[in-house]
Amino acid sequence: MIVVLSTYSCIKETYNMNMLSKKAHLSPTLAISGVKGDISFADAVKSNDTVVIDQNKFVTLVFRRDSVVNLKLSDFSKGTLVQKTATIDPTTIDLNLHDVLRHITGVSQFLNPTIKFNYTNSFQDSVKINLNASGQNKDKSIPLNLLPFFLVKPNIPVQQEITAIYLIDKNNSNLKNLVSLRPETINFSGNAILTTSVKSNSGGDNLLGPNRLLGSLDVEVPLDMTINNLQFTDTVDNFMKDKGNGNDNPASPEDFQFLRIKISAKNGFPLGVSVKMSLYDSATNDTLSTVNAKDILKPAPVDSNGKASGVTESSSTIEFTRDFFSVVNKADKIIFQFTLNTTGDGSQEVKIYSDYRINFNAALVVKPDINLK
Repeated sequence: MIVVLSTYSCIKETYNMNMLSKKAHLSPTLAISGVKGDISFADAVKSNDTVVIDQNKFVTLVFRRDSVVNLKLSDFSKGTLVQKTATIDPTTIDLNLHDVLRHITGVSQFLNPTIKFNYTNSFQDSVKINLNASGQNKDKSIPLNLLPFFLVKPNIPVQQEITAIYLIDKNNSNLKNLVSLRPETINFSGNAILTTSVKSNSGGDNLLGPNRLLGSLDVEVPLDMTINNLQFTDTVDNFMKDKGNGNDNPASPEDFQFLRIKISAKNGFPLGVSVKMSLYDSATNDTLSTVNAKDILKPAPVDSNGKASGVTESSSTIEFTRDFFSVVNKADKIIFQFTLNTTGDGSQEVKIYSDYRINFNAALVVKPDINLK
């Protein structure tokens, strides 16, 4: 960032170099500006199989699993029983979010998730599905608590099979709390109960119809949510540390009184962001110095439907002091902590659309401490 900005720098204090003695102490304040940005959700995240953007630009996350159910008559018990039961093999949808979720704490609620059980049914008699499901992360499991349900059946012999969807949502299950757990995996199992008065033959095939049940699942999580003090923390190697002997380094920590990054932004997202950056010594488990940048972005206002209704302007300063620079080489790690809050500190429902934008400007102000010898 400093390299990019330096082409636009200006010096706030000037010195007549001809008037300086051979030994002089200079401490000019340099303002370096010029980084501007304008980015939307669609610029950062493209629509794909997982991130779906509808015609209204509303964003939904979709996780699909095919062939969750694949049953034929021979999978049920044989004979003239009134009820026959077949097992739905256990299956797991891995959301591939393990690494990310293990760095996250705080409260978030997804308000309208759904599971679509898409099926094609050619059984001529009623099929009742008992679907057990749960969301699992490293610490907790939450059950779906879905009651058994009946599938639509075809009108034999006029109709040989029927394709339909059974919708699972917050009205008939515990899905809202399951998804808000931020699960790493969603586990499914269960059984299908066939109510029939038709006797199967020795081969296990019914006298009428092909008798097949195929089912898949779409887990859909619309970005319709609330977030209160959600924190993402990550630890990285100290990229600021001097890895050489320092003899050829033209600048050292003690050469700076301070370095400030000033950021002004117009935020069209209903999401606010604060950042902490800490120098950390893993050998002693000590946090040596912390830079705290509150409200880098303040959330945009929203209307009664949760959609952003304007932009919020914010201005913040990230300051690196001489004390911070003096311990840079003593730290082997840097800990970043990002804190997120939706509008109203999570008290208001917000919806994410792909055309939300952030416009920002960044300036660098640095005050070196130069000794001429």
